[in-house]
This record gives sequence, structure tokens and C-alpha cells, in this order.
Amino acid sequence: MGLKLYPLKGHELAGWYVYRGMLNSNLLEAAFAPELAGRSRGIRKTLYHGVGGYWQWTLNPYFDIRLSGEAAIPGEGYKDLARLADCDPTATGVQDCAGKNVALKGEARFRARF
Repeated sequence: MGLKLYPLKGHELAGWYVYRGMLNSNLLEAAFAPELAGRSRGIRKTLYHGVGGYWQWTLNPYFDIRLSGEAAIPGEGYKDLARLADCDPTATGVQDCAGKNVALKGEARFRARF
């Protein structure tokens, strides 16, 4: 789902929301069956929620500037998968990962056309 606006001549604003998930997690649960043994629930279906946007300024037909960014917020299924990983293999036993970090991406683009 997204929205695009043209507030002034030569300016373009866009924003979006993306939901990423699985329709069926049975294949992952079968692949990680030994790791899931003894846990009360399987792998949930929500992977992440993405929120992003960009601003583009077209100075003339030959040059434009675009600033864009996106944040991916982990969902419950992503956290379930992270908890199956060993975050510190040097320590004794398995140290579960939390999977709580937000992934951020940003870009500045200067484009010239000849």
C-alpha cells in the first residue's frame, strides 16, 4: 500500500507500507523440527512490516535528486526464526538471538541524463 504526492512542480513524495508474511509455515516447522522440540508453539507467519518513502526533486529534464529510506520492523515469525539461531557459538550451550533489531536503509541519489 502506498501514496504518491506532487506538492510542488518538480517535487515528488512517496510513502509505502509493506507486510511480509507466510501463508503456511509448515515447511519451516518440519525443517526445524529438532530445534522446535519442547517449545510450546511453532513458527508464526508474520515476517516483517516495512515502512518507507522517498522525496525526489527534478531540477530540470537532465538532473534530479532522490532521497529515500525504509525501515523493516521484525514480526513475530522473524523473531521465532531468530530464536532458533545460536548468537554466540563460542559460549557453552545455545545462546538464542532476540530478533528485535529494526533494519534501516537509506539512499541519496544524484542523477544526470545526457
